[in-house]
Amino acid sequence: MLSFLFLAFLFVASFVIVLSFLVFFHELGHYSVGRLFGVAVERFSIGFGKPIAKWTAKSGTEWTISRIPLGGYVKFLGDAGAASNPDNERLEEIKSELAVEGKAEQINDVFHFKPLWQRSLIVLAGPIANFILAIFVFALIAFFFGTQESQSIVTTVNPGTAADEAGVKPGDKFLTLDGKDVSLFRDLKSYVSVRSEDSLRAVVERNGEQVEFDITPRRSIQTDFIGGKSKMGLLGIVVDRTGNLKTVEHGPASALKEGWGEFSGIMTSTGTYIARIFKGKEDGSAFGGPLRIATYTGKSTVDIVKADITFSEKLRAVFYTLLSLAAAISVGLGVANLMPIPALDGGHLLYYGYEAVAGQPLSEQKQEYGFRIGLAVILTLFIYFTINDIGYISSIGGSNP
Repeated sequence: MLSFLFLAFLFVASFVIVLSFLVFFHELGHYSVGRLFGVAVERFSIGFGKPIAKWTAKSGTEWTISRIPLGGYVKFLGDAGAASNPDNERLEEIKSELAVEGKAEQINDVFHFKPLWQRSLIVLAGPIANFILAIFVFALIAFFFGTQESQSIVTTVNPGTAADEAGVKPGDKFLTLDGKDVSLFRDLKSYVSVRSEDSLRAVVERNGEQVEFDITPRRSIQTDFIGGKSKMGLLGIVVDRTGNLKTVEHGPASALKEGWGEFSGIMTSTGTYIARIFKGKEDGSAFGGPLRIATYTGKSTVDIVKADITFSEKLRAVFYTLLSLAAAISVGLGVANLMPIPALDGGHLLYYGYEAVAGQPLSEQKQEYGFRIGLAVILTLFIYFTINDIGYISSIGGSNP
């Protein structure tokens, strides 16, 4: 019983720590750039709902940790709520109060009275903070753990697969797909996974010569590192990752380059996948919400703790795994917040785009209407992602259909 409770605690704690860490940096981006431009901040909250801890800084900002660890927000002076939609009634009150007190110059402390370019940078700072964090964490992983690389050399071609039909042979080394370098297996796998049913032009090295042919990855069931199953593009090959695997050590410069490479790779794959959704080539099932994040972080931690390895090996593995997950999720969090949906950062930028073109802000009524639609869209997406997550979680430990 105690063992079960301990593992349950680890499951929940790993999720809360990783998500709170990412949310903190996202909101810190908004907060830091806001303060740089002299904006007054009323509250910086990690989580939603009733606070379980709070304190007030000398700047007057109330810092809180709230009960529901599924996000966070920075509330600037003049905001109506956590979504930073303007409270026009409150804005007029602030103007009057400052005028009466002879402090009209302090109107510049209000976010909504700042120049358009400053408001845009403050909003953009949240997703950018997530992207910078991801690059930095990937770089840290490369610096302290090194990177494992294996060449895309085929050892086995599974019968009846895309590779078999395309004429791939054992010993072939994949060089490029559509002109992109895929000589490393991780790049080959990443490129193929989001291009199922697309014809790709392959160049392989065979017996010292380059051979070209077309190959079409098939959408197939793949099991990930925690046993969950999802559909992705596969060629149907096996690559030797034992004798062909090497660990590359990195200094600060090469680690940073590696961090940028990992980040840009995820961004490219995400952009390709989203574009394929709009083209009707993907169903979006690869996207998940809090339940899937909790499953990734929680189950990976529990599996490592239960593994028959030394304590120091467990500690190293947990640290490496959670850092890797945090970096990847941070990219996803940044991309999600840039979606042009009112109530998200991308929605604010959409409003600011209108203001830049029209020369005036969208009316309060239309902004409020947009925020309500945005919240409805977010709720719908949350339900959809939750359904995806339940399907994913139920696949763990099951057999492939």
